[in-house]
Amino acid sequence: MSDTTQFRVLDFDCPTCASTVERALSNVDGVQHVEVHYATGRVEIEYDDSVTDPDAFAQTIENQGYTPQPA
Repeated sequence: MSDTTQFRVLDFDCPTCASTVERALSNVDGVQHVEVHYATGRVEIEYDDSVTDPDAFAQTIENQGYTPQPA
């Protein structure tokens, strides 16, 4: 089943940082769509909840060197 979650990432330094996170999240199994907005720090992820969950996304964001916060 499809679900959506959001995070805030306030420590992006540049648009390239946001692109890096977007690419990393897009590579997580079960992710269907990702939008990362550099200016607001908003990250929205649509995913198959039978395959993955928000904890995996938070870990992926952290692995890229950023701090995710619940939106």
